[in-house]
Amino acid sequence: MAAGGGSVKLFNEAHSFLQNVSGELEIFKQEIAEDHEQRKMEITEARRKLEQEKFERREQINKLRYEFEDFVNRKVDRVLEEIEDMKMTEKRDDTSQQKQIDYIVHDMELLREDLFAIQASWSKLVSNCMVVPSERDPLG
Repeated sequence: MAAGGGSVKLFNEAHSFLQNVSGELEIFKQEIAEDHEQRKMEITEARRKLEQEKFERREQINKLRYEFEDFVNRKVDRVLEEIEDMKMTEKRDDTSQQKQIDYIVHDMELLREDLFAIQASWSKLVSNCMVVPSERDPLG
């Protein structure tokens, strides 16, 4: 009987060890599951922040674009008004008027070239800043 009691004790120790290991594994599984849920929440929050920043950036670009277009339109209107005024006074003194018209035409050509350059730069800025969500979404 002594041999039988010793083997039960041996198995009790092995069984106890296995229960301890099994318990630790369950704790690790629970910690891993909790950590996984935490990471999922962090990823969701990071995606939400990214979308908010994209929206804010688009809003800022649109606001800047509208302000710029309004500014350019006002300048163009002002130039057109000046041209119209020049046409009205053209009848008075043709030679003097012709010099003024030539000067304005030259200034308008310079303005036109500058506006084309501004438009090209503006288009480049907009194309560089606009992000299509499906092109670069490192989290998706």
